[in-house]
Amino acid sequence: MVGRNRYVGSWSESAYIEIDWPFDEENLVDLLKGVVNKTNQFTHQQICNWCDKHYMKYINEEKSGDEKLYGILGDISAQWDLYLTNTFSLIELQQLDFSKIKLPIVWFEDWLKELT
Repeated sequence: MVGRNRYVGSWSESAYIEIDWPFDEENLVDLLKGVVNKTNQFTHQQICNWCDKHYMKYINEEKSGDEKLYGILGDISAQWDLYLTNTFSLIELQQLDFSKIKLPIVWFEDWLKELT
């Protein structure tokens, strides 16, 4: 799957394999713990895009549920996009292997604390 930045239309994320887990709080906690404990099997790109997919589904379709939980999903999605656009130039973004990008671990720790 190729991700597309919804804020800036002049670059696309490199291809990635989508995480095929259903959305629930337990799965989100597992994904975050995997990053924090350095046992994750997924890239930060995959995790952030999983969060974005489920957040956008909530915004566009469901509009009901645990607002705190969906707020964390939205924050993860937004921070991924902001980190990319604030860290790399447009030329770098157009050539970047997004699977190699790592967000600060402290962010994952903070999101996990918010959930537990």
